[in-house]
Amino acid sequence: MPFDKALGLQGELTGYKGCGENRWNSRKNQLEFILTPFCIVRVEPYDSIQSNVRMSWTMDEFFEKGGVTSFVDRVSAALGIHASQMKVVAVYTGSVVVDYEIEPEDDGSDSDAAAQQLRSIETALTALVESSDAGDVFGAPVLSAATNGATVIEDPTYNPAAKPAPTTQIQEEAEEEEEVAAAITVEDGTLKVEVDETTRNSLIGVIVTLVVLVLVCFGCGTALICAYQVSKASKLVTDVQKKHAEQQ
Repeated sequence: MPFDKALGLQGELTGYKGCGENRWNSRKNQLEFILTPFCIVRVEPYDSIQSNVRMSWTMDEFFEKGGVTSFVDRVSAALGIHASQMKVVAVYTGSVVVDYEIEPEDDGSDSDAAAQQLRSIETALTALVESSDAGDVFGAPVLSAATNGATVIEDPTYNPAAKPAPTTQIQEEAEEEEEVAAAITVEDGTLKVEVDETTRNSLIGVIVTLVVLVLVCFGCGTALICAYQVSKASKLVTDVQKKHAEQQ
């Protein structure tokens, strides 16, 4: 899936691509994919370089200067690899942290050659991060960096495992969920549900609507039944009178 600036990672699955549509959610360590009837999904491991870099930037500055696309173009050019070999999997605040991965070139070579290629790229990447040109290549001064779990530049004040909440959009959704949350408690064997005023008013409105619908349905149904019975009785009386007249 293409990168979604609002989410700070690959976009949500749409289902339009059908069987096998997938994305890697690095924040939750989840692989998400679409399964359709008779769909077969094969998950295979592959060699890559898993990297992380933290830069002295704001999110607005990062995206104003090209965001993910410019980041990939600059770093891949500095490493001498094709931009298609790099993939940004997440961008989040702290100041700006970019999680990305680098794959070997798909030239049909065997696994040993691909592993050798990745080792060369990893060596070049480490040298790049530690060089004086790192700020120009990555776009801003590098505060900390890690490659394949090994620290290249360490910042004792930063804990990459404690990632901040991903985006404002997701935070707003979470706040909305908290606003309608209900507190459920049990006291003296009695179940008590406490909701806020907005939720309570909404529930009352729903209940009133349901009651009105039920009354209308029953009222209309009763009226129809009565009308049918009156019509039936009237017809019966008419038939009796007609037969009586014939006998006379």
